[in-house]
Amino acid sequence: QITKLTTLYAVTMGVASAGASAVMVPLAQAFDWRWALAALIVLPLTAALVWAPQLRRRSTPGAEATTGLSGVSVWRSGLAWQVTLFFGVNSFVYYAVAAWLPSILTSAGMSPEVAGGLHGVMQLATAAPGLVLVPLVRRMKDQRALATGFALLGLMSLAGLYAAPGLAMIWVALFGFAIGGAFILALAFIGLRSRSAEQTAQLSGMTQSVGYLMSACGPIAIGALHDAVDAWAPALAACGALCILLVVLGLGAGRDRQVA
Repeated sequence: QITKLTTLYAVTMGVASAGASAVMVPLAQAFDWRWALAALIVLPLTAALVWAPQLRRRSTPGAEATTGLSGVSVWRSGLAWQVTLFFGVNSFVYYAVAAWLPSILTSAGMSPEVAGGLHGVMQLATAAPGLVLVPLVRRMKDQRALATGFALLGLMSLAGLYAAPGLAMIWVALFGFAIGGAFILALAFIGLRSRSAEQTAQLSGMTQSVGYLMSACGPIAIGALHDAVDAWAPALAACGALCILLVVLGLGAGRDRQVA
C-alpha cells in the first residue's frame, strides 16, 4: 500500500506545517519571535516520545525483501535519475517559495499577519492532493499525465502570483496543491519504480539524499537572486522555469517501468 501510506505521510506533513505557520505570528506578537520559535520544540519531542518504544523492537526481513533485485546500482539507472531529479527539482521549488513567500507577499503590500495566514493556506493545500491521488494512481497505467498536470499547475500559480498578487489566496492554494501533489507522486515513484524492498531502500536513499540537497539550495539561491536584482519577479520566473523542467522529468519518471 505504498501510495496510501505515502499520501498519509504527506497529509500529516501538510497539516502540521499549516498549523505551525498559522500560530507563528500570534505567538510572536504575544511574546517574541524567540518564544514563538521555541514553541515548535513540542512537535519533535512528541515524536521522540512516540517512537521511543520502537528502540526495543527488532525484526528480521523476510525472504521476499530481496526478490527481484537485479544487482545493478540504482546510481547507474537513467530511470532512477529521472525519479531523483523529479523529486529534487520539485523540492527545490517548494522550499524556495515556502521560505520566501511571506516576504513576497509583504513586498506586494500585505501585512505580516495576512502573509503568515496565506503561508499556512499554502501548507495546508499541500495535503489536499492526498484525497484524490490514491484512487487515481491505482487506476492509471502510468503517472505521466499526473506529473505533467501538477507541474503545469505550479507554473500557472507562480505566474498568477506575479501578475495578480491581489488574488494571492487562489495562487498560494493552487501552488500548494500542485507542488504537494508532485511531492506525494515523487515519493510514490520510489516504490512504484522498484522491483523489491531492498531496491526501494536504495532508490529512496538516492532520491532523498540528492533531492533534499537540491532543496536545501533553493532558499539560498532564490534569496541570492532577489538580492542581486532587488526584485521578486526574476525569482518567480526561475521557479516557473523549473516547473517546465519538472514536466520533462515527470514524463520520464511517470512511465510504467521499473529500475532494471
